[in-house]
Amino acid sequence: MEKNKIKGPRKIFGYHMTMDCYGCDRKTIDSIEICYKYLDEITRVMKVHQQSPPFVVYTDPVKYPDKAGISGWVPIVESGVSIHTLTPAAFISIDIYSCKKYSVEKVREFTRDIFKPEEIEEKHFLRGEKYVHPTKEESIKIMKDWKK
Repeated sequence: MEKNKIKGPRKIFGYHMTMDCYGCDRKTIDSIEICYKYLDEITRVMKVHQQSPPFVVYTDPVKYPDKAGISGWVPIVESGVSIHTLTPAAFISIDIYSCKKYSVEKVREFTRDIFKPEEIEEKHFLRGEKYVHPTKEESIKIMKDWKK
């Protein structure tokens, strides 16, 4: 099946929300446990499906003092959620991308409850505006033919 012969309907592929959180509590954003909990629980808030447990790492503050903090990601069937904290700046950068719609208000409220930022700067993007959704039958055939 040629890539341009898919007959499914055209619709938006995904919804991308970014949040830059300023004035967060340094102890909170420097906690592996809290960042892990955020990534683990945000999937329930969004009502999406985790593909694996969250992956969270700590950046060495001696080697990279201006980047000291935590980076984490949780893969979801619908896409993924990532966070990057910068402890010295009391700052978090969060990316939430999903092909399934989710409640922006619930995500924002959950983020505020966990990290307690003084300010959140948000941006919203539509992704894949020209994406053509293959039918289930087309998807099965494409994957079967592709794996030959």
